[in-house]
Amino acid sequence: MRSKLMALSLIPALFLAVPAMADKHKSCGEGEKYGEMKKKHKDNDGIPRVLQGVDLTEAQKSEIKELVEPQQTDKRNDMKSHWELHKQLNQLAFNDRLDQNKLEAIINEATESHADRLAKKAKLNNAVFNVLTAEQKQQLQQKMADSENRNKP
Repeated sequence: MRSKLMALSLIPALFLAVPAMADKHKSCGEGEKYGEMKKKHKDNDGIPRVLQGVDLTEAQKSEIKELVEPQQTDKRNDMKSHWELHKQLNQLAFNDRLDQNKLEAIINEATESHADRLAKKAKLNNAVFNVLTAEQKQQLQQKMADSENRNKP
């Protein structure tokens, strides 16, 4: 009985300690908060991560930014609709009875949405690839091949 009482008295102390420990994420520097960490990791200047290490001119960088920026807002909207579908699926799955027609409708909408996202991504990547010079294209293809070889088991 005494040990149970002792354990119950420690629970509030643990809840008070959690917010203090949350500030000390291992990837953050000493005393940094999430906002500063996010800024530190977002130094790509609007250029896709796959192009890091490829020597781009300022004109190419600005042209790539013009291609990428509209896609970012579309991507945010697509992710919102994705999570809305996910929420609908969860609501449907945790009912007493599973409505097969609603399930198929959600699956069809998710499939179409995913296909649209893949098509947009392929078109954007192709447009960005066509901005590059022949040497830069070769650099990028070599970088991608190295990455693929590194990730093989």
